[in-house]
Amino acid sequence: MRTALAAGYLAAQAVAVPAWWAGLALSPAFRRRFELGDRAVLDSFAPGDVALALASATATGLVLARHRAAGPAADLVLGLVAVSTARTCRCAAASRSGALGVVAMTAATAGSAVARVLVR
Repeated sequence: MRTALAAGYLAAQAVAVPAWWAGLALSPAFRRRFELGDRAVLDSFAPGDVALALASATATGLVLARHRAAGPAADLVLGLVAVSTARTCRCAAASRSGALGVVAMTAATAGSAVARVLVR
C-alpha cells in the first residue's frame, strides 16, 4: 500500500508538471495567476520543471519495481521540488505576486516529502 501511494503521487506529479506548463501556454488568464513579476522569471523555472517531471516519472518506475534506487530517486525529486519552492517563495516575495504558486509549490514539496517517507 505504501509503495502504491508513493508511486501514485510521483506519477501524478510527473503528469501535473507538464500539464501546468501547457495551461500556462494556452491560457493567459491562467498564467496571470502564477506570474512572478516579469514574464521571464516564471519562464526561468521551465528547465527545472522538466527535470522534476522526468525525475518523478523515473522515480515512479523505480518505486513500482521496488528497485534499490527508488529511495535515491525519491530524494532527487524532493530536492528538485524543494529548490523550486524556495525559488518561488523568493521570487514571490520580491515581486509581491505569485502567491498561488507559493501555495502550489508548498503542497508539491509536502507531497514529495510524504512520498519519500513511503518509499522504503
